[in-house]
Amino acid sequence: SFPTRRSSDLLQKIKIKGGFEMLKFEKYQGAGNDFIIVTERELIEKGIPEYGEFASQVCDRHFGIGADGLIILKYVASMPFMFFFNGDGSQAPMCGNGIRCFSHYLVNNHLVEGDEFVVKTVPGDLMIRVNYDEEKDDFSARVNMGKPVFNVKELINTEKEQFLREKINIDGTEIEISYIFMGTDHSVIFVNDFNDYNIDEFGKKIENYTDLFPKKVNVNFVKVYDKKHMEVITWERGAGRTLACGTGATASAVLAKTFGFTDEKVNVKVPGGQLVIEYEGGENDAFMTGPSEKIAEGLYKYQR
Repeated sequence: SFPTRRSSDLLQKIKIKGGFEMLKFEKYQGAGNDFIIVTERELIEKGIPEYGEFASQVCDRHFGIGADGLIILKYVASMPFMFFFNGDGSQAPMCGNGIRCFSHYLVNNHLVEGDEFVVKTVPGDLMIRVNYDEEKDDFSARVNMGKPVFNVKELINTEKEQFLREKINIDGTEIEISYIFMGTDHSVIFVNDFNDYNIDEFGKKIENYTDLFPKKVNVNFVKVYDKKHMEVITWERGAGRTLACGTGATASAVLAKTFGFTDEKVNVKVPGGQLVIEYEGGENDAFMTGPSEKIAEGLYKYQR
């Protein structure tokens, strides 16, 4: 039954007395990487100033809605801006699966026009091209992820301009690791077998290896099968092991191409699905194509 005016008034009284606010949200997933999306306008209207604290509450899988991250729609120069927080409340510059879900949200809510549009992010403006079959509810997006940054001397604690196939020691185990900036910080480890490493243990230790990575780091374990197929398992900074990481898959494919392991276009298997990464090498832009699905929408009770 629909709420009456009387029941609506009662809810308002309870809200005031109980000290909570009801916020509109939508939830999406891209290859198993899931996100809650809200508008900054909604947060401002509800008087919620601490976005990181809100992110950690709403992303909690037991006491909140549950998600890998929170995306906030802002507007900069009248254009949509994706503001991203990890599930632990820490802010990240960008999220590859997140930007596809964000694009899906923009299309669903008629906030952009056409099949191609620009989304602003902290690292820069990204061009999105969407393919949406509304009858089948089948959505995919091809995202220009920008240029990988190989010269990382100013980003991590190293005297070298580039940090590629270097050796580090974690609890007595020597690991060959590379680092590039692909919209956010990514380390990449190529493996013969995923069982060679305890991914959760080593992922957490490398993430927090702040002697080398002062801002912490995402950790990608990569197995290449042939020139056109590879698999990536990502330990995400601030979220732990996830079912997919778009920027991580892109960073991994960029390095696989750079090292001659794969072709310019590669299918990347992730635990939650499949992505396609295109990268011609050098200073060219990288492109990521993958799905997005709307899971839910509703009201979240934010406890003050």
